[in-house]
Amino acid sequence: MKKIFLSLLAIAATTLGCNAQLLWEISGNGLQKPSYLFGTHHIAPLAVLDSVKGFNEALTSVDKVYGEMDMAKAQSPQSQQVMLASAKAPQDSTLNLVLSQPQLDSLDVIIKKYMGPMGSAAQFAPMKPSMVSTVLALMVNQKVFPTFNPQQQLDGEIQKRAAAAGKEICGFETIEEQCQALFGSPIIEQAEELMEMVRDDDKASETALKLAKAYLSGDLNGMFEIMENSGESSSEVWKERMLNKRNANWMRIMAGIIPTASVLIAVGAGHLPGEKGLINLLRENGFTVKPVE
Repeated sequence: MKKIFLSLLAIAATTLGCNAQLLWEISGNGLQKPSYLFGTHHIAPLAVLDSVKGFNEALTSVDKVYGEMDMAKAQSPQSQQVMLASAKAPQDSTLNLVLSQPQLDSLDVIIKKYMGPMGSAAQFAPMKPSMVSTVLALMVNQKVFPTFNPQQQLDGEIQKRAAAAGKEICGFETIEEQCQALFGSPIIEQAEELMEMVRDDDKASETALKLAKAYLSGDLNGMFEIMENSGESSSEVWKERMLNKRNANWMRIMAGIIPTASVLIAVGAGHLPGEKGLINLLRENGFTVKPVE
């Protein structure tokens, strides 16, 4: 599994228990009204939202909703152009220049596995290796969970419902900042991660199912353990860039927002657990954080 591990979490939402700890109340520290923290899954079925006890009430009660990004802005043509430009490899770092021929052959086999005989590594030559990793992760997901509808994305649905209810929608990051996190690491490092993903392809489905079950049972610690034990998440450099640094940045923003407004914070569930996760960071900043039962 590679850095888009959360892209591989999906399973029937009907298994979600009422006591799943995906929704957390933030109180104390002088707050007049609670805020909420919700762990999303970027490709989970929308039924999750109606399965988590207290979610609808939390959404109704808050003034603002914060996500990783403002999804409406992120899906605009301008933002998509920014992402495409960020995902494009420099002319001296295309796949055929940073991967050996045996590596390209191995990548070609995996791409054909998911795309069929018309797929090839050559099609992805202009992309940075991290973008290829992202595409592969999505293809793995659709192979394992063919019912996933990319037009029904959980983070976007939360913001859509909030906007319809007159809530202010905000994002912790711009499209440029998220692209930097995803595609801004050194090309050689990206290439190494891509080939690790190719080598670990046989484990992808198994890991996806484990993560899905942990998510839908609200077992954030279980998710964190799986992520820690996967090939990429064991990389301290990766964790620092994709989780720890972003969590710290978001916490600084939250510290200024929560005392002034009631907020529902809906971000990827992988950002919640762990010593440097958002739950612990909020507690270190004096807030009381407890699951909504």
